[in-house]
Amino acid sequence: MFASKDHLAYSNYFSSIKSMEYRKLDDHLKRRVIFLLNEAKLNSPRDQAITFVMRVLSNHASVKFDGDSLRIKENNLRVSEAALQELYKAEKFEDWGKITINEHPHPLKVTWEWMKANASTLTEEQVWGEFINYPMVTVLRSEDVQLNRLGLRAHGNSEERYSQAGISLSLLDKPPKLIWKAKCLPTRTP
Repeated sequence: MFASKDHLAYSNYFSSIKSMEYRKLDDHLKRRVIFLLNEAKLNSPRDQAITFVMRVLSNHASVKFDGDSLRIKENNLRVSEAALQELYKAEKFEDWGKITINEHPHPLKVTWEWMKANASTLTEEQVWGEFINYPMVTVLRSEDVQLNRLGLRAHGNSEERYSQAGISLSLLDKPPKLIWKAKCLPTRTP
């Protein structure tokens, strides 16, 4: 666990998940990367098709599969400290799911603008790397509101955004759903 303002720890945190190499991706995911790169080369506006493809790739980069928001939260090892504390307090996992969101540390708007600006020189591997380098973080909705209030919803780099909003991050050793289940197990007495 560490505070997001610690740049070295923050960089180590995200580099620790770079295990899914582009060359090992399933073909259907490679096609989605190619689609994004082609649309960026055409300077296309970010519509629903582009946004959904970006979300699918982000899900795979974050938890290695696609799923709905709650399923991603069940498996996302990257959470804010405040979200982790609320997980310990939650009576039902679904209650925790309702007060958290899956936040993109590098906003999709920023990622798309970066792709369009650099499309002529980007490789498919670099596009995939963008999602791997900035996997989702599960944060409290109130933390997301703070990001919005500070004008950081779609601006700034990850370190600046979280530092300015006072968000500290944790890298869990097991999925939140398993942590929640373990806290609910009855205590056995000898």
